[in-house]
Amino acid sequence: MRTQILLKRAYHDTVTIPMLFLIGAGLTQQPSRIVAPTLKIDANDAHEFPKEAINIDPNNLKIKALSGYIKERFKISENKAATIVSEAFRNGLKQGLQPELILAVIAVESKFKEKAVSPAGARGLMQVLAKAHPKKVKRLGGLPALYDPRKNISLGSHILAQYKDVSNGNIRRTLLRYNGSLSKGSRYPDKVMRIYKQMKTTARLTEQLQLAQASRITVH
Repeated sequence: MRTQILLKRAYHDTVTIPMLFLIGAGLTQQPSRIVAPTLKIDANDAHEFPKEAINIDPNNLKIKALSGYIKERFKISENKAATIVSEAFRNGLKQGLQPELILAVIAVESKFKEKAVSPAGARGLMQVLAKAHPKKVKRLGGLPALYDPRKNISLGSHILAQYKDVSNGNIRRTLLRYNGSLSKGSRYPDKVMRIYKQMKTTARLTEQLQLAQASRITVH
């Protein structure tokens, strides 16, 4: 019985909640049948992105869906959400990381508060710890630069990508390294992956809805 309750709760978190955000954002007219996506992460899935930089279209449906999700869940402005999501996509492409993973790290680290400072001195959206990366922070422009969303995401995603390489693509170990808890063990990766899956579901449902709506238009 307890297992059934937990499964229902997990489904609600990973499918129902993102779906409600899409409906609230006006991105769907609730088509009659949506196939729930399989929720998993491949340790090598980040390599699906090319290394070369490309322009990020802020009107991209996936970006708009994720921006709406973040705006509603974390109570930030639409412009701020759109900027952060666009930067996550830009740096995901550059660093070979899933943008949803970058966004999930931001969610857990700072709850999308660009001025956040931890007791240990980690700063900004991705809570970059200057004393752990002094040369990188200096090149970025020093401590004040860590409060700039674009610069913080750029450096934070670069560090995350480096840890991913050191971890041979193992996402759990990558996240433990980023959190500084590799030798201690931590639930940090579980927290990140829970939000990651919700964001991936939001993006996938958006694509399914777009195809369904396009199909109806074609038929009529």
